[in-house]
Amino acid sequence: MVNSEELSESEQTRSFFLSARFAGLCGLIGPLIAFIGIAVAIVLAPWFNWFDHALSDLGHPWMLGGSNGIPGINASAPLFNTSLVIAGLFTLVLTIWLIRYQYFERSAIGLIAAILLTVAQFFLIAIGIFHEGFGTIHFAVSVGFFVTLLFAGMIYGIRLMQEKPTQIFGVLAFVLALISAIIWVAYYTIPLPFTGQAIPEIISAVTAFIWIFPLCIRLVLKME
Repeated sequence: MVNSEELSESEQTRSFFLSARFAGLCGLIGPLIAFIGIAVAIVLAPWFNWFDHALSDLGHPWMLGGSNGIPGINASAPLFNTSLVIAGLFTLVLTIWLIRYQYFERSAIGLIAAILLTVAQFFLIAIGIFHEGFGTIHFAVSVGFFVTLLFAGMIYGIRLMQEKPTQIFGVLAFVLALISAIIWVAYYTIPLPFTGQAIPEIISAVTAFIWIFPLCIRLVLKME
């Protein structure tokens, strides 16, 4: 038979895992896992070049195994793909919490941004599962990830700009998303000193983390 003290501890634990603080922590941990996974994968892939490759090349199991172009097993692939899946799962905790929070207490615009950010995490998980070796499927989920991430940032920025206390964070989110959009448009429309997608990809990921970071800190500190 469970006594009142044990029940209270159980309720406290459940309350924490449903709390803003836990959601914020997951929102910080998720991207960090992805960035660490990418960094270590690059170390394991001496053939990788920021100017010539896409980040997804790190997750291709049969990518060229060395700088001499000899085909072989890509040692970075398991780590790269797994880190994206885990990162997406962690960040889903944040985005699903945001859907509920925005829907019941904020606005339709905030809800749309939260939904787009949630969809982006499902695409991120899919990128890790359907690695570059899957061809068209991988391309589709990759495009889906960066497009939904971009629009989530813009719409979330608009939402924050509607209230004076968060206007500066709204401008930050919108401008960073706009920078990401400009870089992608430039990549596909004008000659650039690089041919690979790794640079616009990492810029998009970093700019998104920059505008997500203040939100997560506010949640962790219970400022929301």
